[in-house]
Amino acid sequence: MKRLIVFIFPIFLLANIFSNSNVKILKSLDIESEFIKNPKLQEIFNYYYKYKRAYIYNIINNGYELIPILKNEIKNSNLPKELVTVAMAESYMNLEAKSNKKAVGLWQFIPRTAKRFGLRIDKYVDERRDVYKSTKAAIKYLKYLHNYFGKWYLAIMAYNAGEARVVEGVVRAKVDKLCKRLGKNCYKSKTIKKYRKIIKDYQHFGSKKYTPLYKLYKKLEKVNISLNDLLKYQKGLKRQYIPKETRKYILKVLSISFLYNKEKFSKLAQEKFEKSISNPTYISINVPAGTSLFYVSKILNEPYKKIRNHNLHLNFSFTPPYKYYIYIPADRLALFNIKFNPRKRKYVFIYKVKKGDTLLKIAKKFDVKVSIIRSYNKLGKYLRVGEKIFIPLDYKFVKYRVKKGDSILKIAKKFGISYKKIIKFNNLNSSVIRVGQILKIPQRL
Repeated sequence: MKRLIVFIFPIFLLANIFSNSNVKILKSLDIESEFIKNPKLQEIFNYYYKYKRAYIYNIINNGYELIPILKNEIKNSNLPKELVTVAMAESYMNLEAKSNKKAVGLWQFIPRTAKRFGLRIDKYVDERRDVYKSTKAAIKYLKYLHNYFGKWYLAIMAYNAGEARVVEGVVRAKVDKLCKRLGKNCYKSKTIKKYRKIIKDYQHFGSKKYTPLYKLYKKLEKVNISLNDLLKYQKGLKRQYIPKETRKYILKVLSISFLYNKEKFSKLAQEKFEKSISNPTYISINVPAGTSLFYVSKILNEPYKKIRNHNLHLNFSFTPPYKYYIYIPADRLALFNIKFNPRKRKYVFIYKVKKGDTLLKIAKKFDVKVSIIRSYNKLGKYLRVGEKIFIPLDYKFVKYRVKKGDSILKIAKKFGISYKKIIKFNNLNSSVIRVGQILKIPQRL
């Protein structure tokens, strides 16, 4: 009886993975249906099924506004719908996700790849945090990788490990397969020796020797290998066909796809989708340089946090010193067009240059970088006494009327700022203030 229990228990655990819908997911990603029996896939899937269901719920909850956008963009691009789980695996549907490799956003682009696929990154903006633009860039990248490899599962692995590393793994697996066919004659084969030298040269010299490796990859196109072949563990080898991280990654993407496809998760996703479409759609509008999000939230009567959360591609609470765009609720567009006044679009401090001023002194005074002041004012090398320059601020001013018993220090503590800032922003010559005096108090947005 004990033996019977031990025999039945694993089958019970694995029963969830074997379904026609899961096989369809494999086929849509160009993976052979036999891969459903892969022990490592079953192990990862069962781990997620047993311990990570809350993780999938959280992904759906976090991304209820984002997932429909991704699915729609992917569908319109004629890509497999399962590719939405690449973003889920990458970032947990968190637009502000960061990695230790400097990858940012839903799709975890590193700076070089982001710029390669049209995303702008500078001191003012990071479009990796723009759900629309980053998704379009990810689609371009995945299409490029699919054209490069011809199979979606290879494209997904290359998204994680890079094209060259996957090409190397595929070539090694194919050369080993050819070697196996030759049997004992493999070690005498000049062709196999030549192929292995190309691989070793690439491993030793890197990109300098990539061209011969890629030519060999193209030459061996007719040698068929499977995902099972690529993920096969080779005893005694430190460098496997595919890096450990990427082997786990492809299994994670598949496991999330299987779980996301399950009825209860699909039902939750549908409920969240219905909630998302009942919320206002956000549209992109062009605005002048230095437009403050605080000002936009005020004229639209929308909470600042809500407007900020839909404009996370901005590094500050204002737009860059060049014409740019922001997202606002579509149903507020008419109100925006009526109320938006370009002259009041930003919170700036108009500073009159005094004798002895330098850009560095002014920048330190207002907690702003010299380059930002220079960009916003298109300044040359020198400042003129009496010249007015605009200081874009990451805070707004509130008015405060001085009461009996007040001191600069007390007011500073009340508002959680340095007393020196109150003196600077109000052009006070000393810390002496009088009852009834109106002070401008800077507050972070």
